[in-house]
Amino acid sequence: MVRSLDTRELEELARSLVRPSALTELAVLIACLAVAWGVVRMVRGRLVPTASVWFGDRIVDGVLFPVLALALAYGARLALEGTLKPAVFRLAIPILVSLVLIRLSVRVLTATFPHTPWVRAVERSISWIAWIAVVLWVTGISPLMLDAMSDVRWRVGTAQISLRNVVEGTITAGVVLVLALWVSGAVERKLLSGTGSTDLSLRKMVANIVRVVLLFVGLLLALSAVGIDLTALSVLGGALGVGLGFGLQKIAANVLAAPPRTFELFNAALAKRTGTVECSAFTDQKYCVKEKR
Repeated sequence: MVRSLDTRELEELARSLVRPSALTELAVLIACLAVAWGVVRMVRGRLVPTASVWFGDRIVDGVLFPVLALALAYGARLALEGTLKPAVFRLAIPILVSLVLIRLSVRVLTATFPHTPWVRAVERSISWIAWIAVVLWVTGISPLMLDAMSDVRWRVGTAQISLRNVVEGTITAGVVLVLALWVSGAVERKLLSGTGSTDLSLRKMVANIVRVVLLFVGLLLALSAVGIDLTALSVLGGALGVGLGFGLQKIAANVLAAPPRTFELFNAALAKRTGTVECSAFTDQKYCVKEKR
């Protein structure tokens, strides 16, 4: 059942913002922001990291600054809750939460897909959605919308899904996939940071496999958050794995046969140039001349 909009909490919040205690909250909030900026500046040091998700380009546009500011502000609200009624922090904490989500998504997408035109449009969309969600939460409209979306239901197989489940699952999926991209990007940079170039292709392949696995796990978590039963997907995945196993047998055999075949061709080429070559398990016998003892 959908509730009606109660404006009494909003009016009480407006009255609390003009009280003298709001100045105390504002001073504490500014101190929290200053401490967060100082800690990030001290941790980052003088050198500015390139494309850093944690620090950004100007400290305040990284992820670490809003996370620390949010933690300090929430701790300050808990500390002041017994002495005064929070008003400024009721506005500041939702804003800092949205700022964390915006900075996280923007920095990860920029680092993962640099110089990509559609990333900018996605960043603007995420920012607009986050700020609209803050306005709806502060004004008290968000709980009413969630209740209304809970009443919109439909059946998918044996599961019953509501519009609220879809919205919450979509948000969860976005956050999980962004975190998966972040972790996979860090693993890829770690794997590709070696100086040797002989195994560069192998390291790149491992980094791509790690990214695919993390994204797949994130997708499964998102589907589970929506309320979709993963039993049918597990059966389908098992059948798909068996099919891929049979299909990749020939490829696996070729990969395993590649080193002996390469060694054999090398010995054959060497025999044509020198006329003799030492025997081995992989050498064609027509080019083989046993070593005299």
